[in-house]
Amino acid sequence: MLFFANPLMLIALVGVLIPIIIHLVKLRRYRKVYFSNTEMLSELQSEQRNSSRLREWLVLAARVLAIAMVVLAFAQPKVKKQSDQAMMGGTSVSVYIDNSYSMGAEGSEGIVLEQAKRKAREIAAAYPADTRFQLVTNDNGGQRRRTMTREEFIATVDEVQLTAQSMSIADAMEKQGGFVTGSSNVHAYVVSDFQKWAVERDQWPEANGQRRYYMVPIEGAEQGNIYIDTVWLDAPLASVGSEVRLSATVRNTGGKRVESLPVKLYVNGEQKGLASVDVDGRSQTTATLSFTVRELGVMNGYVELTDYPVTFDDRLYFSVNVREQQRVLALHGGLANTYIRRLFDGDSIIDYTESTLATADLSETDEVELITLTSVKTLTSGVAQTLGKYVEEGGTLMVAPPADCDIEAYNTLLSMLGAPQLEGYDTNAAACTKLNAEAPLYHQVFRRVDENVELPTVTGYFRLKSGAGAAYEEILTLANGAVYLAAVPCGEGMAYLFTSPLETAYGDFVQQALFVPTVYNMALYSRPTPMLYYTLGGGTMVEVRSSATEGQASLTKEGESGTTVADIRHTGKHSYLMAEGMQLEAGNYRLSNGKAEQGLSFNHSRQESQMEFCSEKEIAAAIKERGSEDIEMFENSAKPMDELIRQRTGGRSLTVWFLLGALTLLLAETILLRLPMKRRQAMTRK
Repeated sequence: MLFFANPLMLIALVGVLIPIIIHLVKLRRYRKVYFSNTEMLSELQSEQRNSSRLREWLVLAARVLAIAMVVLAFAQPKVKKQSDQAMMGGTSVSVYIDNSYSMGAEGSEGIVLEQAKRKAREIAAAYPADTRFQLVTNDNGGQRRRTMTREEFIATVDEVQLTAQSMSIADAMEKQGGFVTGSSNVHAYVVSDFQKWAVERDQWPEANGQRRYYMVPIEGAEQGNIYIDTVWLDAPLASVGSEVRLSATVRNTGGKRVESLPVKLYVNGEQKGLASVDVDGRSQTTATLSFTVRELGVMNGYVELTDYPVTFDDRLYFSVNVREQQRVLALHGGLANTYIRRLFDGDSIIDYTESTLATADLSETDEVELITLTSVKTLTSGVAQTLGKYVEEGGTLMVAPPADCDIEAYNTLLSMLGAPQLEGYDTNAAACTKLNAEAPLYHQVFRRVDENVELPTVTGYFRLKSGAGAAYEEILTLANGAVYLAAVPCGEGMAYLFTSPLETAYGDFVQQALFVPTVYNMALYSRPTPMLYYTLGGGTMVEVRSSATEGQASLTKEGESGTTVADIRHTGKHSYLMAEGMQLEAGNYRLSNGKAEQGLSFNHSRQESQMEFCSEKEIAAAIKERGSEDIEMFENSAKPMDELIRQRTGGRSLTVWFLLGALTLLLAETILLRLPMKRRQAMTRK
C-alpha cells in the first residue's frame, strides 16, 4: 500500500503546467531565406521538422515527469505491506531472549548474549511508553513471565545471565503465545542464535490473527567443539572389591582430527584413571576407564577433558551408589530349591533367605527385591492377595508351580498379576527352540545369539489358556509354540512364570549355563538400576532409594557447605526427588534423608554443545515452508532494532527512489537537447 507522509506537498503538482505552457508558446520565429532553387532542400526540411517535433514531445515529457518526481519526493512517499499494518496500534510485546550456553560464545560484535540483550532494549524503545512487555528466557521464573512496564522490562533484561537450561524455538513461541493483556495485537520477538537442533519448524504454533512472531537472528559463533557426550558402566551394579569399567563417548564437532587427547577419570576427588584418544573431525570415539570399589556408599566422580573456548561441557559428572546386599526371599513348600540356593547363597551382593510359605512373614517384604515361589502346592487367597500387592508396588516375583499343584489356587494369584492362566499339565516332553535375547532380562548378557546355544528341554509343562487378555512377553518358547518362561509386567513390578518345575526330574534348565543369568538377573534388575546422572532442565524424574523417608531432604553439592532443601515423594515401592523448580548446578551431590544417603549427579544438556546454527536464508526458508503470514524475520543489520521496527510500522520510504528518478529524467532531457543539434549541423554541412 502506497501513502504519503506529507500529502499537502502534492498541491505543488500544478507546477507541471509550467513546462507545458512554455512548450505551447512559440518562443522561436522562423526567418525566411530566399534561394534560387529549393528542390534539394525540401527533403531535408521535412526530416528536420519531424525530428524536432518528436524531440520536443520527449523533452516535455521528461520535464513534466521530473517536476512530478520532485514534488512526490517532498511529499515523502512510503509503501507498507499488509502484514506491516498489524504492527500499528494497540500492541503488547513479548520478547524471548535465548540465554543458553551457546549464547555465551564470542561473536563478530562481542558476546552473543549481550547482543541479544541490546536488541531487546532496542525493541522496547520502538514502542510507546504505555506498552506492556513480557520477557521469556530459558530459566523462566514467575517474575519474568509477568507483565511489565518498559522501564521494568529493560531493568529485567539487564539481569539476564547464561543458564544451563535450553529451549527449542517452538517451546519459546508456545510460552509467548500465552501472553494475553487484552490488547488487539501481541508482538512476539524471538531473539536467538537459532541453533539447528532448536529450530523445529513443524512444531511452531499455528497462525493467530492477534499474535505475530518476529524472528530476530543473531549470528552465532560457529566453531569446533570437543566434549564428553555420555558415560555408562559395563555392569549395572557395583560391589565392594569389584572393578568398575566406565566408558565415555568423546565427540568432536569440528572439522579437524584431534590426536592423543587426554581423558581423565576422578572418583571421590581423586584421579583414578587416564586414557588417550584420537577422534576424527565431525566424529566420535569411546574412551574406556576403570576403577576399583573399595567400600560401600557413595562414589561420586566425573570424566574430564580440556578444550577451548567452549568449556561448559568438558566435564561430565556421574554417581555410583555401592549399595548394601539385595535381599532375595526363597519361599518353598517344605524343600528348598537347591539350585536357587547355590546361585544366591554366599554372593557378595545378595542377602539370601529361604523359608517355607507357612512360616514366612510376608508383611516384611518392603525391602525384599525378589521372591521365588517353588514347590508350593497350594496358595490361600490371602497369600495370593499379598503377593499380588507386593508385585504391583514394585517387587519381583518368580513362580514355578509343581506339576501336582492346585491349579485353581495358582490361577487366583496369576489373575491378580494379570498373568496367563494355567490350563492343565502336559506330560509330553518338549524342547525350547526360541530364546528372546532382546528381552530386558538379558540386558548385556548376549553379544550375539549362537545358533548352537543350548536351550532347555522339559519332560512336561503347563499349558496356558489363550485369549484371556493377559499381557506378557515370551522369554523361552517350546518347539510346539507353548511358553516355557513368560515375563508379566504388573503395576510397578514384574512377575516371571515358569510353566515347568525347576527340578532335574522335570527338565535340564537348572543344569544349563543359561539358568544363571536368567534367575540372577531377576534379582539384579528387581528394582531400577540407579541413573548415573540426570540432565538439568530435562524434567526427568529423579528416583532415590525406597528407604528414604517421605518429606524434606537435604541435597549437598560436593565441595560446598550449603545445602538445598528438596522434597521426596513415595509411589508404591519407588521414591522420587521432586527436583522441578530447583535451581541446581552441574555437579555431584549427596542426598541425605533419614537413614538413606545417596549420590546424585547432574549435567548440562549436550544439545548446547552442537555449535551449528541456521543461516538467515535457512530461517527464511523455514518461515516460507511454514506458510504462515504471522511469522516474519528481521535480518541481522547494523541498524538498531527500534529503527528497523519504525521503518516497518511507518512504511518503507521511497523518497530517495523518487529523487533518483527525477535526476534520471533531467539527464535524459539534457541528452535529448544535445543529440538533435549535432545531427542537424552534420546534415547542413552536407
